[in-house]
Amino acid sequence: MGRTYNLVKLSFASGYHLGRGIGDEYDRSMHILHSDTISAALCSMWAINGGDVESFLHSFRVSSALPIYKDRLFMPLPLDKSCIRIKEYPDGSQHKRVKRLQWIERPLWEQLSRDGNIEISTSMISNCGSAIAVSDANEIHFYHQTLDQKVAVIDDTDNEPYYFDRIFLGKDVKLGVLYESSNQEEFKQAFSILADNGIGTRRTVGNGLFEVEYTAVDIDVAEATNGVQLMSLWLPKSNEWSVETMSNSCYDITSRGGFTSGSSDITQRNKIKKSVNMIMIGSIIATTAIEGDIVDVRPDGFVAHPVWRDGRAFYLPFTKLYNDEV
Repeated sequence: MGRTYNLVKLSFASGYHLGRGIGDEYDRSMHILHSDTISAALCSMWAINGGDVESFLHSFRVSSALPIYKDRLFMPLPLDKSCIRIKEYPDGSQHKRVKRLQWIERPLWEQLSRDGNIEISTSMISNCGSAIAVSDANEIHFYHQTLDQKVAVIDDTDNEPYYFDRIFLGKDVKLGVLYESSNQEEFKQAFSILADNGIGTRRTVGNGLFEVEYTAVDIDVAEATNGVQLMSLWLPKSNEWSVETMSNSCYDITSRGGFTSGSSDITQRNKIKKSVNMIMIGSIIATTAIEGDIVDVRPDGFVAHPVWRDGRAFYLPFTKLYNDEV
């Protein structure tokens, strides 16, 4: 059954650095722009705009950023790659190659979400080795990195060298964010402000700047499934986390932390946020509907404002093959 989803495309004019929430560690950037980072950045822009942040936060929901190559959207693969078979290697001897795969083009994802498994050929694996494409796979390279040496000037007599990692999108590559919004005007206004200010670390020197384009995408989702796949990070509410559900699910957990940065009071900046564990994008959850939670992760003694971590799920229906069926 075809459903239409809102999609905002991000065209980056420069590289970006996404901190890993570990001190001043600049030599390694995360590749994926996650949903909670996007949500927090939009709320920060809305605060700058003078709006009610909590009300604005509850008016939208976003996915993590998905790669787009020449207007072809790629979706996350399940973490359990046993659903993928390479035609030329029926014995599974290329399991390491399969393990590296992260993304699958939308029409193939539609087949996979409906059937629970898919057979591919080696010619469908992208040049970067991380994606499965319908065609022109040898031309697709989503990301590349640069590691630049910088010098931090401490005082007139002392300085400290460090390395700064930046992520650049490949040729003809954009990022796409699926979203829902009850107030499109406010959502687009916040995203426009964010595009001009940039996202990630070291924005003042031109990192993380992008242009936005609003469109829609038709996704043929399966009507009858026994699971859902996360297009975002997910922080389950207490009543959503059950042994029965999670024991039949395929998921991974990531710790999300970081530092406060958006306060107008400079004494309240660079404080360590409380860390939370979240379920990773691509995870398959053995249920037909999930919600997720929003939590305040402000540090102890932080009085400027709440610091929200958005763990609401953006998900699509997906057929989950249980272990004894694979």
